[in-house]
Amino acid sequence: MAMDTTQSAPKRNVSAKIMLIPWDPENAEHIERLYNQRVACGWNSDMIEKWKDMQRDGKKAIHWIVLSEDDPTQDAKIAQHVAQWPEEREPLSDTATSLRGVPRVPFTSASFVPIGHISLDSENRDPTLANERERLYCIATFFISPTLQSYGIGRAAMDTVESMAQQAPLHAKALALNTVAKEHHYDTEKWIAYGREPPKKGRTLKDMQIQVQEWYERRGYKVYKHERDYFEQEDQAGNIWPLTAVFLRKNLV
Repeated sequence: MAMDTTQSAPKRNVSAKIMLIPWDPENAEHIERLYNQRVACGWNSDMIEKWKDMQRDGKKAIHWIVLSEDDPTQDAKIAQHVAQWPEEREPLSDTATSLRGVPRVPFTSASFVPIGHISLDSENRDPTLANERERLYCIATFFISPTLQSYGIGRAAMDTVESMAQQAPLHAKALALNTVAKEHHYDTEKWIAYGREPPKKGRTLKDMQIQVQEWYERRGYKVYKHERDYFEQEDQAGNIWPLTAVFLRKNLV
């Protein structure tokens, strides 16, 4: 995939055009790229082996978030991404031969540079997040390249996943997810311990989940419970900080 870095810089807070391509748990390049992106995300880089089994069994459906060729700033955005993450410069190929446990034929022969990933899961350790019998599915494992946040890519990915969930074979009645509760947004002590500048009101930092709860709420997701000490994050000194999780649900029918 050629990258034209002479294009004008993409504008933030505009609609992005993306497509989703299944992650291949049998492809070493896919596995390594997912690991790298989870390290960049800061969460669950140690879960890749488990996710490989879940993807094979159809319990997890991780997809790469890929900029569409219809996006006029595709090359500029990819160049911006690889400038921050040069190890992701090499494109991948669509090689997954199954999805949700069902055989598939890769639908594109073109190479692509994923700028994030997202999953639509039918199983979770918390049955309030996913229950296939009730057509409740969980949006999880969601990551957008930090350097490309605020370009509408996250919104486009969520729109696509929600549409996918409502179509055959899932016919989802509801979607659920969890994230860090917004109470941690202005916890200055934690930000300093993480080695990051504490956010100010009305400001969104690109390098960590900030105001994510409110972002989901604006999309129609409703809070149904909190769980204290659900997440843990290590600071620069090796100290572990417990974080409260907020659980949200959106009814589709």
